Amino acid sequence: MKRLLLLLLLAVSILAAAFIAPVLLDEPGHVALDIGQWRIEMTLLTLVGIVLLAWVALSLLVAFFRMPGRAVKRARDYQARRQMEQGLLALSEGDWEGAERSLARSLSRQPSTAGFLAAARAAQGQSDRASRDRWLKLADGRFGRRRFITGLARARLMLDDGQTADAVQALEDLHLSRPKHAGVLRLLLQSYQDESRWRDVRLLAPAMKKAGMLDGDKVESLQRLAACRELDATINGAGLEQAFQALPRRWRRDREVGLAYARRAAELGQGRLAQPVLKRLIKNTADSEALEVFVRADESDRATRIADCEKWLQAEPDNLALQKTLGMLYLDDRQYEKAAEQLESVARQRPDGEVYAALGRVHDRAGDLEAAARCYRQALRWRDDRSLPPLPAPGADDLST
Repeated sequence: MKRLLLLLLLAVSILAAAFIAPVLLDEPGHVALDIGQWRIEMTLLTLVGIVLLAWVALSLLVAFFRMPGRAVKRARDYQARRQMEQGLLALSEGDWEGAERSLARSLSRQPSTAGFLAAARAAQGQSDRASRDRWLKLADGRFGRRRFITGLARARLMLDDGQTADAVQALEDLHLSRPKHAGVLRLLLQSYQDESRWRDVRLLAPAMKKAGMLDGDKVESLQRLAACRELDATINGAGLEQAFQALPRRWRRDREVGLAYARRAAELGQGRLAQPVLKRLIKNTADSEALEVFVRADESDRATRIADCEKWLQAEPDNLALQKTLGMLYLDDRQYEKAAEQLESVARQRPDGEVYAALGRVHDRAGDLEAAARCYRQALRWRDDRSLPPLPAPGADDLST
């Protein structure tokens, strides 16, 4: 840039001289300098020439005296670059001690943000947090974009060292200053997942969409997964209910989120909490997964669940999922004849291992041990090979085949 400016000034000077020279030739002007008893007279053009020659001579003289210093500086810069290269090569090879030593020598002569960050990485490789933080502090001595990059590098090093909580705090501060930075968002997502902070994952997803990292479908999937994991992480019924109610309405109406809520409620022995969600899913679509949870949701309210299931089955008498669910509820309620009726109907049309195992329990409790044994064998066959063709229902002539 400096050389270009000098060339531009030279070109302007030449052009100016080309315009002014003819005028000075016709009227060269007159300059008189009085120095004590002396008077020096000359033309203006001669004075300009003397000044230019003096400037050139002075410049050459200064350059001559500065030449040794510049030569020494070039040698030092060359040595610093060589040591920087050696340090970076050692860093890539995993020679942390050698890398830090070479980088320290280079940085003593030619400081740079990238060099300080590389030295911090080498120090961390030696599990030397104090040295790492010292290098990071030196790298953080400049403002603007380099300070942001230094903060991001610090967060990465903290994550690699297992300081996830501290890294999250640093990343959140960086996110506030640059909400669409892909590197910060990616590290935040990783950190939140490692810390099981699923609510934060769900809230971070829209920012990733704005940054162009995820499309609408992937954002929906990520938020749905985070909401389900958030519910799974609760440790009691009160916490589960609070987490569920804190979700936006559209997620409380979502099928997968509703099922996760119901399953967790059943696991915590709070099946009554899941009843409204399960009934909505079953009433709208007779959801088979919701029916499976419905069977074991609340032992204390089995009669109500049986009544609800009977009502739904009256509206859809050919729904095998409802028949299976009702049969299971009858079995748990020790209504063995009704249970056998429903389960045998399912076994004739769409059998599976669970149905045969339930029928085995029905016959076992009724005292028909031979029929129970046949059902248990069929259940084992279905467990071992789900590609088997539909098998005859219990009670048929070829059941034993």
